[in-house]
Amino acid sequence: MGARALVVGLDGFDLGLVEQFGSEHLPHLHALMDRGVFAALESVRPPATLPNWTTFLTGVDPARHGVFDFTTRKGYRVRFSAGTARQVPTVFKRLDALGLRCACLSFPATWPPEELEHGIFVSGWDAPVAFEADRSFMWPPSLYDETVRRFGAPTFDDVNEFHADAPGWIDRLPEALERRVARKAGWARWLLARQDWDVFAVYFGESDTASHYLWAHHDPRSPRRPASVTPHQKHGLLRVYEALDEAVGSLLEAAGGNETEITVLSDHGSGGSSDKVLYLNRLLAEHGLLRFRKQRGRHGAGLKEIALRRFPPRLREKFFRAGNAWLPSRLESNVRFGAIDMQNTVAFSDELNYFPGIHLNMSGREPHGIVRPEQRGETLLQVRAALLSTRDPWTGRPVFADVVPREELFEGPHLDRAPDLLLDLHLDDGYSYNLMPSEPGPRQSRVWASAAPWRQSRFTGHHAAGNPFRKLTDAEKLGKKGRSLPGSHRSHGFMTLAGPSIRAVGRLDAHIADLSATLLCRLGLSVPPSFKGRVLWEALRDALGASARPIPEAAPLTPHATRNEALVESRLRALGYIE
Repeated sequence: MGARALVVGLDGFDLGLVEQFGSEHLPHLHALMDRGVFAALESVRPPATLPNWTTFLTGVDPARHGVFDFTTRKGYRVRFSAGTARQVPTVFKRLDALGLRCACLSFPATWPPEELEHGIFVSGWDAPVAFEADRSFMWPPSLYDETVRRFGAPTFDDVNEFHADAPGWIDRLPEALERRVARKAGWARWLLARQDWDVFAVYFGESDTASHYLWAHHDPRSPRRPASVTPHQKHGLLRVYEALDEAVGSLLEAAGGNETEITVLSDHGSGGSSDKVLYLNRLLAEHGLLRFRKQRGRHGAGLKEIALRRFPPRLREKFFRAGNAWLPSRLESNVRFGAIDMQNTVAFSDELNYFPGIHLNMSGREPHGIVRPEQRGETLLQVRAALLSTRDPWTGRPVFADVVPREELFEGPHLDRAPDLLLDLHLDDGYSYNLMPSEPGPRQSRVWASAAPWRQSRFTGHHAAGNPFRKLTDAEKLGKKGRSLPGSHRSHGFMTLAGPSIRAVGRLDAHIADLSATLLCRLGLSVPPSFKGRVLWEALRDALGASARPIPEAAPLTPHATRNEALVESRLRALGYIE
């Protein structure tokens, strides 16, 4: 038993760390790199978890699969959609239609699981169960029963990230993540031994959690490093990487060793966060593009704080599932947009740290839009110019590297789900700015001097916006779930390919979408025209011949039921995955 092809997803895994830790600590990964190819794998921009994993799993552009974020926005309301927003089947569903035996285990944004005729499918941590998986989480449902009898129910909330600032939490985190890696690897080896698989894919999220919380303890240069770091804390991130390296080695052996086509990849890389905070909506107000309401903070923020941090986990889950999960989306909408006077706003942001973007307040699209369709192009240029002129108040250096219209990044029928502008921020001496939700502050903002067609006398009396920049206090630097964390995402992650079809080429350039196309080629299948990526021909021993078996184009999925989206809303809100 084993697998013809093994895919291991490592969330947030970073090539820089792999090289830094070296073969002494990560022997299995370095052995794969030596006998195959590797890359600092480029992510879909911005490097967020859900659009990147969904792009790999489907092979298509985010504007075709439809997943850009945990939420989907309509006007000034957001709903927690996660994988229920996906509009095309995964590669595994399409391989299943060809009679191939596939296993897809635990990747994010895959609930409800696809019903494979010849294989198994297990949804990831964003599935709508509060503490541990239930039968709706696995296909076929009988797999859940077998798993529970042998391993117990898979759990997600064994590390309470809402209390990351509690005494001893950081010391306990590496061991908890090591246990989780070992448990999942053991489960995956058990499944590998059950039959011969054509493709066996399994996801580990522990490297992302470790990078978010342990980066400052690992990195002596971090501006968020605690005053005192014990050797145990210093090596916490390394320990998690070592556990994942051991898991990769054990899975490769169980899958068939060197005869297996192996793909190891991450959705994005990881790095350190600065101690500087940027409030995007305050910045837009500084430039006369946004107005806050009078005497109104982020409506619902207090209730969100109480529910997430003070309720015990089971009560949290019940609270957010009540009323068919109407409350989570309403709370999130008010937290993001409730303080904004939309009737006097040109552009606004969700202020998501992992997905920085700007929405135009378009007439005919938003309920109180003021930018007419014929003004959109000029408005995009005005907003772009305003942001690119922004300077770091401490260094005087530009904050934004680029401000890109969505049409330049994505192509497909669901382009409207993306923000109008995507933001690429410079690093601050190697560390990322922390984007945090704005609240109106005490300082009167200046008016943006512009001849833009929307600028009227009503913009001369902005309600106080507050300073767009500040520094974290010492008490905030450690961070916790729902707040700025010491580690953050980077645009390039990690990839290594090895196996019978791969030459020992060494380092090359690759995009995450390339790995979907290349995997099909390694299986002797042709790549559908809709796929976003290219085949990494430079890594392959033999060119794809005319005898390649075609893979059918995917028909659009039937929209998931509203109840499914409501369950996802309650799950994601209870977990606090949105700031």
